[in-house]
Amino acid sequence: MNRSSVLPVLVLALLLSGCGPKAPPAPVVVEKTVAEQRREDYFGPEIAADPAIQWRTSGLGIKVITPGEGVAPQLTDRVRVHYTGKLKDGTVFDDSHLKGKPADFPVNRLINGWAASMPSLKPGGQGVFYIPPHLGYGGLRSGKIPPFSGLIFEVELIAVNPEVPSKS
Repeated sequence: MNRSSVLPVLVLALLLSGCGPKAPPAPVVVEKTVAEQRREDYFGPEIAADPAIQWRTSGLGIKVITPGEGVAPQLTDRVRVHYTGKLKDGTVFDDSHLKGKPADFPVNRLINGWAASMPSLKPGGQGVFYIPPHLGYGGLRSGKIPPFSGLIFEVELIAVNPEVPSKS
């Protein structure tokens, strides 16, 4: 074959190479942000993806189940709450229900994640607070809580500035 007869064959081969079945497009891989990856690490993928949770730039997540009514607590207030504290694997590390009575706390004495979350509820309100380690106990072990643990608190706000029971 001479050069002049090879050229039409090559052109025809190139044209035909574009015909026929095409490979499926490569799947689009969406990279997670650092914040999304941390949420998954601290709380698991289901919680990290829950659209009902409002995630703050601090990494704190708040899911208001029932907002309640009245005045929301401020840092200078005292609150009466029922709560259950859990780790991502479901391990309960503290529960006021098991103690048989609600707990009273000054808001400004709570761990930072709780203190920042409390104004999202009003008396009668219920919510779940997802507290990353830096707003909880950080690298410290606290009872059943390992260092660098994300904390999940189910909280019911009973009262803001409740009357303190008198000691008889």
